[in-house]
Amino acid sequence: MRETLEKKVEDTVRRHGMLKPGDHVIVAVSGGVDSVVLLHVLYRLREKWRLTLKVAHLDHGLRGHEAKEDADFVKEYAMSLGLICIVERADVLAHCQRNDCSTEQGARELRYDFLRRIFLDYQADSVATGHTANDQAETVLMRLLRGSGSSGLSAVRPIRDDWVIRPMLDVTAAEITKYSFEHRLSFRSDRTNVDQDITRNRIRHHLLPLLQKEYNPHIVGSLVRLANVIRVEAEYLDEQAQIFLEKNTLHSNNCLLHLKVDTWPGTATAIQRILVRHFVGTVGGKKECLNYHQIEDIRAWIEQAKTGQIRELAGRIRFEKRRTGLVVYGGEIESYWLDFQPPGCVHVPGTEFSINVLESTLNDAPKATPNRAIFDAELVSCLWTIRSRKPGDVMSPYGLRGHKSLKKLFNEWDVPRLLRNRVPVVTAGKQVLWVAGFRQSTVGLVNDKTRRVLIAELAPNNSNG
Repeated sequence: MRETLEKKVEDTVRRHGMLKPGDHVIVAVSGGVDSVVLLHVLYRLREKWRLTLKVAHLDHGLRGHEAKEDADFVKEYAMSLGLICIVERADVLAHCQRNDCSTEQGARELRYDFLRRIFLDYQADSVATGHTANDQAETVLMRLLRGSGSSGLSAVRPIRDDWVIRPMLDVTAAEITKYSFEHRLSFRSDRTNVDQDITRNRIRHHLLPLLQKEYNPHIVGSLVRLANVIRVEAEYLDEQAQIFLEKNTLHSNNCLLHLKVDTWPGTATAIQRILVRHFVGTVGGKKECLNYHQIEDIRAWIEQAKTGQIRELAGRIRFEKRRTGLVVYGGEIESYWLDFQPPGCVHVPGTEFSINVLESTLNDAPKATPNRAIFDAELVSCLWTIRSRKPGDVMSPYGLRGHKSLKKLFNEWDVPRLLRNRVPVVTAGKQVLWVAGFRQSTVGLVNDKTRRVLIAELAPNNSNG
């Protein structure tokens, strides 16, 4: 049996390209039987694969003295193998209160944050976790009961985010129990694993055994195969969604996504559903909390909404339809007001841009563009204000006659309503000098008497100006 389990692990590792000879691997060990067997197997394979192993354990701060005993057990086991063991403690309950999430979700988030940090600190090649075939089957059932789509039903992926690997994903709980018995491995039991208030535990102890007994004795294998089939199909759909994003994304950061969606009606429904989830996740929303009806509503709204319409989801996620585009914004849309004495540089709040102002001679001045304004230094040497728009703003745009309100100009320039508070309005006194990124006004223009100029430029923060 020993060879069979180890061979299964090696087959899984090779099939998914989880390891290569000489890798440095952090092994996540809770102290339970799955993670103990994982460490034991990898330790036995370390010479063959020339692996460098370290052990990582996180105390979630939920089980008091029992958790301390778990940590001590893991440290002693790692020491018996001559391995370095990194142990830390987290406050899951405080994290859940801050982020309004369940204990299970909070524990998972902090655990992966911890493992990610250890992975980076030690410059490892991967982090191995003890997920098994039974974990996979339970996850499929749990997500099926919740009404998940293909991405959810693909369940536990063999490799997550290119750094987490699951070498025992094809090994069953029965095989692990037998292996631990044959090798006389000690392990810890977590009493929360039998807490019937936890959905996964009810699936593990009641639903899955019922399905095995009454319907299919090989249900675990069947659910694992289902997850594998759906995973491959989901990966293909993800690739097609990524192609759409590469072709149509105009701008993207952690709170803003601006896209062309003129081809949306011709995009396959399955890809549209993946894209809606991506839109929400990109701007900081919890895409895993989106249900089927929300996704379908947003999908139809993108195609049918009129220009300027805004749709809001929970978590301060807003969608705005433009003529051929879509803006998705996450978080608050706040106004700002900064006093600024040119020349110099100032960051524009809520954006990734700065306004850099240099003084120069007229002969050395470049041409004006939407992102660059040129002023006569003597005419605009007073204190400037860099702010978001406010009601009643008007300007006399260069190249146009008369005055226009910024509201009308923003409509003409097709500036999304969600982004109008982010557009820097540069003023001197009560006069608008420049709407950065769009148009300079007629105030302070260079003329035949101009000797020195102020060159104002809107540039990314990482720009050298």
